[in-house]
Amino acid sequence: MPTILFLTGIQDPRAVGEAIAQGEKARWTPDGELIVVRSPAPVSREFRGDPGGLLSANEPAPAPAPTGRGAGAGAGAGADVEYRFIFHTSVPRAVAEANRRPVDLIVVDNRIDPRRPRRTFAESPAGRLLPILSATRRDFRPVSRRQVVLLVGSGESLAADVYVAGAMKLGGYVVDPFGRDAAREGGGERFVDQIALMLGTRRPGKLALCLAGGGIEGLIYELGALRAIDDFLVGRKLADFDIFCGISAGAVIAAFLANGVPVEDVVAGLKDGAGSLDAVRRATLFTPNGVEIADRLVSLVRKVVRPRRGDVSGPSGRVDVTSALLRFVPGGFFSGEPIKWYMEEQLTRPGRTNCFRQLPKELYIGATDQDSGRHVLFGEAGHRDVPISHAVRASTALIPFYPPEVIGGRYLVDGAYTRTTNFTVAIRHGARLVTIVNPFVPLLTNRPGAVDREGGVFAALQGLKALVHSRFEQSYAHLDELYPDVDFQVFMPEGEELEQLTGTLMKFFYRVEIAELAYEHTAAKIRRAMPVMAEDLRRHGLLLRDPADDGPVALSGTRAADRGPSRVPDVSTGAS
Repeated sequence: MPTILFLTGIQDPRAVGEAIAQGEKARWTPDGELIVVRSPAPVSREFRGDPGGLLSANEPAPAPAPTGRGAGAGAGAGADVEYRFIFHTSVPRAVAEANRRPVDLIVVDNRIDPRRPRRTFAESPAGRLLPILSATRRDFRPVSRRQVVLLVGSGESLAADVYVAGAMKLGGYVVDPFGRDAAREGGGERFVDQIALMLGTRRPGKLALCLAGGGIEGLIYELGALRAIDDFLVGRKLADFDIFCGISAGAVIAAFLANGVPVEDVVAGLKDGAGSLDAVRRATLFTPNGVEIADRLVSLVRKVVRPRRGDVSGPSGRVDVTSALLRFVPGGFFSGEPIKWYMEEQLTRPGRTNCFRQLPKELYIGATDQDSGRHVLFGEAGHRDVPISHAVRASTALIPFYPPEVIGGRYLVDGAYTRTTNFTVAIRHGARLVTIVNPFVPLLTNRPGAVDREGGVFAALQGLKALVHSRFEQSYAHLDELYPDVDFQVFMPEGEELEQLTGTLMKFFYRVEIAELAYEHTAAKIRRAMPVMAEDLRRHGLLLRDPADDGPVALSGTRAADRGPSRVPDVSTGAS
């Protein structure tokens, strides 16, 4: 049942509810909620929705059956649809309600009170509500601005309110559906039609998993987090998703999941080879890059013993020793070839493939062209003929640990230099639920000198993590506004988890404490986010159940016990 939170303004909740219920099958609950039942019918086009471009008034009207959170199996063609309206008169209570339970839409009565005609937008109910919603951003935000609809008056303030709705990328606006003229013309019925139209804009689609880098420690964190997510999913698991995007260490995991290897097998294999994958040996990661080091040493000796014209500088004709020594440093201290051979061996076994074109799922692996600075996306048109093992090798070529991978005459390095998770790629290919796991986060501490004490390598990586993470955070802060029809679940290390990720990116041994900590913290985040997360995933055909809970899954929606205690109806007048 879709839930609409109504922040009333110039009319008290009972009057608004009676206006909505006109001509409808409706009933009031003991909690003061209004349940409206609608039969499928063409919806009105009077809804001037989505000034930001999500809807167009010229598009054919969709059926009113919603696809928003809580739309049950009976909400299809020919079935009655129930809508739950929850009324509040104060902004703090409305925000608390949105944080307490899943809400599909927030309607804000922003009409001007004739008793107080002079006010700025900041003083209006919407002006007080929106900053609070923006400030409550968490891993699982209860509602986005695209799910906010303004109820505006038809007077002088109409143009200003419509402009603000567009500038702030709100879901849409409705012009005074409860006025005298509108009431005579079935305003309540038309208003419910308009709400149904808005709820029908969030369409389910493909499921995507996007994994960032973070070296060996980041890979171990991702395995712990993915194991927790997988344990909470009922029936359809992560390996059953439609789209996989991987960068650097995330590309290794994504390649296996896209081949149908379950998360538990990936964990067991990379840990000790107990699953269907071979264990990763020390030589796989840390074979010295002897050929390049020898070549550069020979070149250094030649420049010192028999310098050429380009090797000397200044009128003295001496060799520029500093420049020669800097060029002696190899592109990578370790050879990346064993990584490529390992991936090729695992992906060419029966039931798997090393070819993008033969994959049953979509796989996109990001790398960076070292000379042009452009992002290269393997798996998309023009880059599908490269073996997956080669793409993974290129995506994990983090300088100065591993040298570039040469593909098609281009020198390719770690994809994290130009992208973090490639979630926009998943959206472009039709994803409507995107799960992001990003361990590439800098250490956040109030202890002065904590990073410096870890040494120069860690300090350099801290700087790289800060650059990459700041880029991700700029996109992360506006996900809901940029992609209103996409649901996101984002998992990143914080607090105690970050403290465990203070080693180098290249620690070889499987650190059980990182995996277990990632599992515990991710499970705790999911528990805190239920039932909101459960309702989000349900719309995409996924069910959640706490692995520590032996109770049955609530197939018809959030269980009554999850909704909290009964609420005393809020019938006070005025907006505060």
